[in-house]
Amino acid sequence: MGTHMRIVVAGSIFAAASLLLIIVFNISDVEDTRAYSTGDFRTVSSGEWNETSIWETYDGKKWNEAPMPPGEGMYKVIVSSGNEITLSDEMVLEEIIIDEKARLNIEANSIRLSKMNGKSSILCNGTLSLGTSIIEGEGDIIIGAKATLLTGNENGINRSGKTGSIQLKGKKEFSKDAIFIYNGTIPQKTGNGLPNILRNLIIDNASNVQMDQSIFIVDKLTLKKGNLITGRYTLTIGTSTMATGEIERISGAICGKVKRWYGAINKNNLLFPLTDGTTINIFSYSSVTPEADKGMVEMNFNFGKIEKNSSNPIEEKNVVVGIGEKGYYTASLSNGPEECSLKITSALTGSNNENKISWKIDKNNNNQVNNSVPNTSEKIDKIDNIQNIIFGPNPFTETFFVRFSSETSGLADIQLMNINGQIVYKQPMQIAEGINQFEYVPKQLLPPGTYILQVNNASEIHTIKIVKGN
Repeated sequence: MGTHMRIVVAGSIFAAASLLLIIVFNISDVEDTRAYSTGDFRTVSSGEWNETSIWETYDGKKWNEAPMPPGEGMYKVIVSSGNEITLSDEMVLEEIIIDEKARLNIEANSIRLSKMNGKSSILCNGTLSLGTSIIEGEGDIIIGAKATLLTGNENGINRSGKTGSIQLKGKKEFSKDAIFIYNGTIPQKTGNGLPNILRNLIIDNASNVQMDQSIFIVDKLTLKKGNLITGRYTLTIGTSTMATGEIERISGAICGKVKRWYGAINKNNLLFPLTDGTTINIFSYSSVTPEADKGMVEMNFNFGKIEKNSSNPIEEKNVVVGIGEKGYYTASLSNGPEECSLKITSALTGSNNENKISWKIDKNNNNQVNNSVPNTSEKIDKIDNIQNIIFGPNPFTETFFVRFSSETSGLADIQLMNINGQIVYKQPMQIAEGINQFEYVPKQLLPPGTYILQVNNASEIHTIKIVKGN
């Protein structure tokens, strides 16, 4: 009896599995299960909206070649997967569906959604490129998880719908998993209508984009072109030490306050491309001790001149890490161990007004000597009593600042040499234990070019390559 039951059960499972396979295969053969109404349109190829040949219509039973392209009316318009359509004329429509892997480019000044049949909406699972156009009217818009939304409107995407690309009176749903791209040609604002947590954000505007809300980036911020200005808001990359996110930089930088999580994934190469609007500084951090293998680095740009002094002990929790033409950058550690701090390892003068400055996250040890930095004119020499030397702005036009920490008080010389090694400026300086800052005020006209800055005391010589601009 027991054997018979096992055979019956096994047979039943086999029959159920076979039925499931039949159902799955039958489903896979179904082309489209959506409901259509007479007069609906869908694309069969790519092209301009007003090209009749790219459309077909539904007659209530089947799809046929369209006698004309869709105009204003009570029907559904579907941009099918694999097709790219460009709409250049203003139009009143009821329902638009953009399938996954399909694209609709709107180049008209505006299009209007109207509830001619009691409902009106745009459902996008593909790519919707709005340019500077406006979508207005009574309808809803849903941007799905696999969608990409591009806007070139100066006001971006706003929650109220009174300004920006999407000025609809209906509901506005934007998936955090969608890709949002700002690709205008004039200065843009993000607007405050984005999800607070985004998976992907792309900045592709040489005229810059300013944030109107705080934003968390889960996966990637792509700086393709132009700067992202945070203003009074905060940009956070990553959500934890396990999910650290990424910044991909092709061109451009961030101006303002940005936080980055770090952990095992990125602890050896934590990049911050920051700008004051004139000079770009590429800051990189790396953890060199197990105690500091995870946490968060907060970077902030502060407009105006840097204060001359700072409270002691040495700025271990909020360090000045760079000086620009319009202000200065600070960095601090949070959500990490209390015994760790930041220490500079090198500063390189890059091309195109870009500087590369490296810091390490290490244990607090004011007597630590770092001999890992090569002794070249392009890098800060080995660090002894004088540490964390910051020069800026680089390039400079007239004045510049030299800021460093010292473990002892005493005398030092600040001197400037041209590329041939001739001293063109020299100034003695009384240094104190803690933070020291020197401001260079020109006593003579220096020609543009490359110079060598040295900070010397009785036992140390620290050298930095700098550039004098026009």
